[in-house]
Amino acid sequence: MIEVYLRQKAIWRQMGAEDGYPPQPGRGTGIRVRGEAKRRLVRNQQGDEVVSEARVFCIEPVQPGDVLEFDGRQWPVIAVSETPGLDGKARFREVAV
Repeated sequence: MIEVYLRQKAIWRQMGAEDGYPPQPGRGTGIRVRGEAKRRLVRNQQGDEVVSEARVFCIEPVQPGDVLEFDGRQWPVIAVSETPGLDGKARFREVAV
């Protein structure tokens, strides 16, 4: 159902340690998103409150630490929340960047 609203495009770069340490963004994958400039406080993986400058809705399994190229910028992913469908599986994700 959310797919009809995902009319924007982004490049998703998963973080990985392909050639050692430190982890670097991998090759980009084009994904469909819905982005909104909305500043808010979110908690990062360490539990600290940080300011998110925007939020992006998508279907792909984006994770904190990944990078989204969207709206002419590279946005580090701060936090991700999943919305489950009636079957219990994640229907879409809200990504704080």
